[in-house]
Amino acid sequence: SSSALPYSSLASSDDDNASKTDVTKKRTAHHHHPSPHHSLLSTTIAARPAIVVSKRCFSISRHPDPLVRHGTINTLENDDAEVGGDADGNDNQLLTADDLEFDEDDNAMSRKMNEDSSLLWDDENPVGGGKSGGGDDYSDIFGISSVDDGGDDDEDDEELSEEAKEDAARLAKQKEIQAELDTRTGRLWSDDWIITDEEWMADTSFDDIEEWKPTNATRKSLQSVKVFEKMVGEEMVAGVPTLGEMAQLEGKLPKMLPSHPGHGTPGNYAKFRKRQIKSKLKMAIQLSIHIDLKKILKMESWEEKQEAVDGLFEVIGDRVKEREPVLGKLPDFGNMVENGLEEVLNMVQGKMRGMEKEMKKEMNTKKTKVANDDESSTEKEGSEGVQGEGGSKEYSKEKAEEVVDVMGVSADPPTPIFMDILAAANQLNEQQQSDDTTTISPFFAQSNDDGVPNLLYPLKNHHNDGVGRMTEEWQLAANKETKRIMMRDATREIASNVVDAAHCCEGEVEDEKKGAARVLVTGNRGVGKTATLASLVASARLSGHIVVYLPDGDRLRKHGFYIEPCNHRKGLYNLPEIGKEFCEQLLTSHGHDIKALPPATVENMKGFFTEDQIRRLFKRAYKEDESVTEEEVASMTELSLEQLLSVGIESSALSSGCYNTVISILMNQTQKPFTVVMDEFNCYYDHGQYFHMDYDENVRKGVPLNRITILKPFLDAMGLYPEAAGTDISGGDVEVTTSEEAMMKWGSMIVGTSESRAVRRSFTQSLTDAASNIQSENDGKQNPLHVVEIRRFNNVEVQHTLYNFEITGVGRLRFDKGDTALNPEEVEYLRLVSGGSGQQLLDACMVRL
Repeated sequence: SSSALPYSSLASSDDDNASKTDVTKKRTAHHHHPSPHHSLLSTTIAARPAIVVSKRCFSISRHPDPLVRHGTINTLENDDAEVGGDADGNDNQLLTADDLEFDEDDNAMSRKMNEDSSLLWDDENPVGGGKSGGGDDYSDIFGISSVDDGGDDDEDDEELSEEAKEDAARLAKQKEIQAELDTRTGRLWSDDWIITDEEWMADTSFDDIEEWKPTNATRKSLQSVKVFEKMVGEEMVAGVPTLGEMAQLEGKLPKMLPSHPGHGTPGNYAKFRKRQIKSKLKMAIQLSIHIDLKKILKMESWEEKQEAVDGLFEVIGDRVKEREPVLGKLPDFGNMVENGLEEVLNMVQGKMRGMEKEMKKEMNTKKTKVANDDESSTEKEGSEGVQGEGGSKEYSKEKAEEVVDVMGVSADPPTPIFMDILAAANQLNEQQQSDDTTTISPFFAQSNDDGVPNLLYPLKNHHNDGVGRMTEEWQLAANKETKRIMMRDATREIASNVVDAAHCCEGEVEDEKKGAARVLVTGNRGVGKTATLASLVASARLSGHIVVYLPDGDRLRKHGFYIEPCNHRKGLYNLPEIGKEFCEQLLTSHGHDIKALPPATVENMKGFFTEDQIRRLFKRAYKEDESVTEEEVASMTELSLEQLLSVGIESSALSSGCYNTVISILMNQTQKPFTVVMDEFNCYYDHGQYFHMDYDENVRKGVPLNRITILKPFLDAMGLYPEAAGTDISGGDVEVTTSEEAMMKWGSMIVGTSESRAVRRSFTQSLTDAASNIQSENDGKQNPLHVVEIRRFNNVEVQHTLYNFEITGVGRLRFDKGDTALNPEEVEYLRLVSGGSGQQLLDACMVRL
């Protein structure tokens, strides 16, 4: 005979009820206990040949199992086969826990059950069930019986009442706590961790989840976020600005916050707070006297104006205190308000004088033009002059509001502007299809396999293949049709420094004006240094620059495969495999631009190759060209830069020399601006990870990275030699090239530090101090050095970042339809937990913290 199926308690209640009829018939056939108190037990035990019926006792379980499906509770059954006894009617199926519990009369538990049979619950017994023939209401499970069976259960009732009171008290306490939490202000939502029965029983799958749509974004977010647009043909299209266009965004982007007072510069923050308080007071003063100023401007006599101004000084304190009650508690509030009012009035007066001068200048220009014309034109211009004069008066009325608004209260506040890297790439693709004369490489109109636009090549996804946090936002976004980077005031400042030094965005530039700038980008972890550098790479490439982008300095300083001495340059070392990688990156990204540059001569190569290596270089360059004989190859003295890079990609022995030759030519040419962008620059000043006996016989000291041939040109050009470094970066027995000699003739060097890599803090600080010392001596230098600190997001930048997350579908903002971005308290909470760090703000938007 087959045994009862396990987990059959999950069967439906319909199957349970269908089998009750046969069970009821068989139960009347066996009576093993003569006592009337045992009749209920004997009925249950005798019923087992057909189906094992579950039993419940109050002392075992008071609550139903939440994982059991609604219906018959924990009932074992077998619908496919009949579980019966043998021919003699004996029960021969497997015993269950209930069998062992109730079968023996000597069993202590059985005796207890027999003494008080009213505690036993049976699916089929109508007694105590509350329903005839079924007892399907299960009310006796929970200690609630609708029919009094006459049993002696006073003690149990008392125990149940005490436990019921405890449960009621516990529930009341929970409600009290919840009510108190609901009255709290601050974060106006709560996380409900309780999974309801409806959610457990819901038959939904991943495919049933709502698909994200661009229409999920709120109208407020769509209207608030600004994407950079420029005129292409006859329409405005989104994209990436050139360095010149980015430099012209001054005043249109929010100013950066000062350094945090806890980061070592409390004096700077104190000055910022004083300026902020003064500006706030001036704005309150302007709003308080706005109507009065308009009346004063209409007065004609000086005495009336003076009397009205004196009246303002008498009432201005009370008016401003009503607008700024917190500032009104300052000890020197009265003097601050009077001084602020005087400054505002002087600003209004100065603006009026300037406008009067402009109006007089326009009138004089018109009179001169009328006097020089003939008589007929004089009459015509005279009538127009009258109209023009009347227009000037009308013009002054229109500008009256502008004269009064000296603090820019009515002007739109500056907001962040996003550049769309993918839109710029698509725009390049369209231009190349319609116009073959475009100067931008076709490679930049494409994206890699991970969806990162090639404008940022060789930027990759995640730390296994490259820096990852920069592109993580794009990976997590639901909208794959846009790749945005927020332009900040620091980005504009860097672009302005490059444009001012190189004059690279002014069309044809004279050789005397061509120069180069050096920029060191610093900042705390997660504030957006990598994003800033990436945006400058895209902008420089669209500006026509040849850009060498090295985003992973931490990898380059320790994963160069192997190191070997440079045979031709004593004291220097090669990283052959990294040299091959650099050659491939430069040829892939800017092969289109390199073709237009002059070839490399043998004289250029002699600084990086031996005579034997030069012969091998020419042979490799023409080994697949059967039209060129060996004699012709031996007589050649030039190779194109494209050929040099191609040989460097194939040959480990020649890769470093090929790359250095090309870099040397790019540094010294003035046909195209050349820009080098290096991220994680402080990693090059950490403890060395490359060792060789030629440098240290005991192989204990690491080789300084300014002795690595492929990195030396860039480190020499920056010219930073901090006091504290992990290696002897100062040069030792190797002659160090000065920055003026090593710097490119036309372009820029832009490098950034990293706080997410294992670099000693003192090394990074010493590097920043060395750059700051050089910056203080910039006056009159041809290649100035600028230190730009990227700081935490301000309130406006946090708000617009959340707007952008909602538009692109990032994290929990994907489906909340404005519940986060439009809730001021939630926005302030996210700014608080992220500390204004873009990286931590992204993390906070992925999970509820």
